Amino acid sequence: MNQTEIIYFSFQGLELQEPMSAVTNWMIATFCFYAFLKLKNRNSEEVIYWKYFFITFSLSTFFAGFGHLLFHYFAIPGKFPNWITGVMSGYFASNAILFKMKNQARKKIFKIGIILKAIVLLFLALWKQKFLFIAIDAILTYIVFCGVYGYIYFKQGSNYMKYMVYGVLVCLPSLFIFLFKINLHEWLNKDDLSHLFMLGCTICFYLGAKNIESETKTVLS
Repeated sequence: MNQTEIIYFSFQGLELQEPMSAVTNWMIATFCFYAFLKLKNRNSEEVIYWKYFFITFSLSTFFAGFGHLLFHYFAIPGKFPNWITGVMSGYFASNAILFKMKNQARKKIFKIGIILKAIVLLFLALWKQKFLFIAIDAILTYIVFCGVYGYIYFKQGSNYMKYMVYGVLVCLPSLFIFLFKINLHEWLNKDDLSHLFMLGCTICFYLGAKNIESETKTVLS
């Protein structure tokens, strides 16, 4: 099925749509909030960055659910809270990965680049009201940056980074689902399906962050 089929329904006098996109977004939001609560090591800056990632991504997907559900009333601007917090979560994930970089001069350049990328792409998304720029930010953040550097740091001995790489690989199909608009069913369209892969990605990221805590405790003991 290549045509996008949108489910419309009414509830309590409200004209709503895309219930499954709301549900799958809220599944991610719930898990990310759980991950935020479970990561307790406040002595690790790296873990703190992951906590910030999970709480902002939880907010992003929470807002996203309403953006889909209430599209009839708010249209594209109704997705802005999701886009803004989504870019913020990518910023924190990038900094969590960047924590392992030993070259301080290079790290400083990357930190500036991460901020500029986020600002420019978010500005373009809000100005043009196009999700495309948010997708580009996500690709650069997770697939290019987290994936490549996660693999590099894993090969250098940071064993927990394998989970970050797994997360990127799990999320990778969502890129093709989005680009080729693969809609399996009206109750499982490209957005719904992509969200399930994104949920798998966040689970892998959480396992990686939990292993940072384990390795930190081992070193301290």
